Amino acid sequence: NLDISMLVSSGRRVLSVTRARLLSTVAVASMEDGSLRAHVSRRGREAPALLPRYLSDARGVETFDAVSRPDGVLQLSVAENQMISDWLVPRIRSIAASPASDAHGGGAGLFEQADIFYQQTHGTPQCRAAVAAHMERVLCGGSYPIDPDKLVVGAGCNAVLENLLFALADAGEGVLVPRPYYAAFEFDLRARAALEVLPVAIRRGGFEASGYYPTADALEAAYASALSRGIAPRVLLLSSPNNPLGFCYPEEVLAECWDWAESKENLHVISDEIYAGSVYRTPADGQPPWTSLATVAARRGRQLGPSAHLVWALSKDFALSGLRVGALYTENEAIRTPLQKLNDLCQVGSPTQAIVSRLLTDQLDAATPRKLWCAAMEEANAARLRSRYDRLTAVLDQGGLRYLDAGAGLFLWIDLRPFLSYGDSGPPQRENSGSWAGAVGVEEALLPAREAEAERALYLRLIHEFGRLLLAAGSEELVLVHLK
Repeated sequence: NLDISMLVSSGRRVLSVTRARLLSTVAVASMEDGSLRAHVSRRGREAPALLPRYLSDARGVETFDAVSRPDGVLQLSVAENQMISDWLVPRIRSIAASPASDAHGGGAGLFEQADIFYQQTHGTPQCRAAVAAHMERVLCGGSYPIDPDKLVVGAGCNAVLENLLFALADAGEGVLVPRPYYAAFEFDLRARAALEVLPVAIRRGGFEASGYYPTADALEAAYASALSRGIAPRVLLLSSPNNPLGFCYPEEVLAECWDWAESKENLHVISDEIYAGSVYRTPADGQPPWTSLATVAARRGRQLGPSAHLVWALSKDFALSGLRVGALYTENEAIRTPLQKLNDLCQVGSPTQAIVSRLLTDQLDAATPRKLWCAAMEEANAARLRSRYDRLTAVLDQGGLRYLDAGAGLFLWIDLRPFLSYGDSGPPQRENSGSWAGAVGVEEALLPAREAEAERALYLRLIHEFGRLLLAAGSEELVLVHLK
């Protein structure tokens, strides 16, 4: 059922992040204080500013719960799938509580004496084997073999991505990223690796997905611009399924980008495929099929080779962002040893690796005994994402709001320009200028497109898996849409 409640904007802050913002402001102010400056390095002082404010705010607030915290924040600015906990929590509890009874436990307990000592820095053999098998099935559709010995398992996708960038490029060199892009890439690339983010301007034509596909011409323009400024591009970073646009790149787009990158000297391609298992619409819905960069290689009868790399994690497809498990696949032998050494700083704990090994090592699902548990969970997740997408877009259609046709991930990219006023220079006013931005601080609580490196017209990303979103309805009211 669709429950639409009208809330008059009367100073009541529906999405308040005031407390977290105040704390972060105090912290930054303290670091700027002269008495403390001598005790904090320059890079230490600069690091907090690299993380988008919406992320630092979002992780410090008390989130909404209809029963225990009705005054909490409706968190719309962090990509977490909270719809499949009923699948994951019982499964993980079962693994942890009765490891010896697990069909794939081999009689061993979940936590053995050897687990209290140092492990291989790039991940235990059991964990790497389980992750490799899963990536081969889900990312590659069985089309490309993922060798566990070419995997590095680390504490989240951002950790393994940062390590990979650290190994591929030197400080001051650049990473090409088609925009709009995941805002935290700025932090991942700049905080310690000290790389330059090189946004690739893409959008052309009307408001449709194909207008956001990267092209060789767009990449060449960004590449030439960087060189003219004395910056050497070393990496092309692609996000597919795309965050924040919510669609998969077609095979021909990936192939064009890869071909272009290979025409350059010492330019690597990283394919961030963290949402590969969160595809919920198909070609029957007008969506391009999910295609991994590894699948592009397989269809060409070649290997990824030393200059193309994959990253993936359990944070999105498995909604396990708290476990901090990411994986990097590379066939580049020259960087494998450096990556293993760098990963010493962000290893995954032995108990977590043991849980992941069991979780990904399939057993039959009790509810559907002919189906493996992971496959059953993935189907349930896709169905729930599709349901939320359909219900959300129905609301947007009722309101006459345009959006990009999506089919993967947790995002919907919508056009809110009609709700914003424009100054003489063109871009929308920052706050209190239109029916959206003036509504009790909504712009501050959602992800501002300027922090996602959007174009001059403002768009906002909505994370729809919560089933709750905020829409502006005129200048006087705020519509709280609750999808039950």
